[in-house]
Amino acid sequence: MRNKVPAALAVRLVEQWPDALLLADARGTIEYVNPAFERLTGYRSAEVLGRTPALLKSGQHDAAFYRRFWRRLRRGEPYRGIFLNRAKDGRLFHEEELIRPLRGANGRISHFLCAGRDVSALVQEMQELQRLATHDALTALPNRTLFRDRLAQALHQAKRRGERVMVALLDLDAFKRINTQYGHLAGDAVLRAVARRTQRAVRAVDTVARVGGDELALVLPGMRSRRAAAKLLEKIRAANATTVRYGSRRLPVSVSIGATIHAGDGRGSGLLRQADGALYAAKAAGGNCWRFATGAASARRRRSSRAAPGSARSAARRGKP
Repeated sequence: MRNKVPAALAVRLVEQWPDALLLADARGTIEYVNPAFERLTGYRSAEVLGRTPALLKSGQHDAAFYRRFWRRLRRGEPYRGIFLNRAKDGRLFHEEELIRPLRGANGRISHFLCAGRDVSALVQEMQELQRLATHDALTALPNRTLFRDRLAQALHQAKRRGERVMVALLDLDAFKRINTQYGHLAGDAVLRAVARRTQRAVRAVDTVARVGGDELALVLPGMRSRRAAAKLLEKIRAANATTVRYGSRRLPVSVSIGATIHAGDGRGSGLLRQADGALYAAKAAGGNCWRFATGAASARRRRSSRAAPGSARSAARRGKP
């Protein structure tokens, strides 16, 4: 025979329990909440009795989420999960909840007992770790890993929709001189400024990533024409052709861009090689310009790392301001 907890002790137990406790009947109507629930949600007991837990909905979970949740409980199975709830004052918080169906003497579900705790700090820490794994710490741009994932997605969608994808590589001109003359903190400021300017110049569907020291990579899906692509490249170039303020100084900045357009049936590595060849041609032409990849330019890039500016200029189309 199980030992029975004295009623007075049971009351003190749930009243002093650190987790937020909520007891609802089989229809979901709240019959009891403990003080920890009041502290977590901001609702007093009198404000929630007779209502349902729906008053905590944040609007961040869709209807399918709640259907799955209730289907499991109705089967008599416990449910554990993290909910994004809304407190009385409008504050959002992540709550890890364990909800157990309780059966009456007739074997039917009579109540649901929910025990929850605030795990917002843990969720934020996990999100930050995930962000650090996929984003560059200096510029907050996607890193190489996330860039390759976005590129693969863009190529897959382009192939399915019959669209074109432009892949571009952007490199800062004379970045080494900035670091040498003004210091690495100045170089970091320039990198952050170029990252912001480039992001503002592109569309919401585009991806701008930092894939090297002073090199950004872009995935630009849905290119309707070469003319539209050229217009976007020129917008990016122009956005980065103004000085960057660093303390009392104005640091000169410009970028070179190499790009290639593909219908979506190519491999990401091949497109990056083509864009790299075009970037080399833009650099060889003096910088502060953009180039589209051509077969000749790509072949020359592979053969030599010191092609003459004149030959590079004739091998690739120059972006004209």
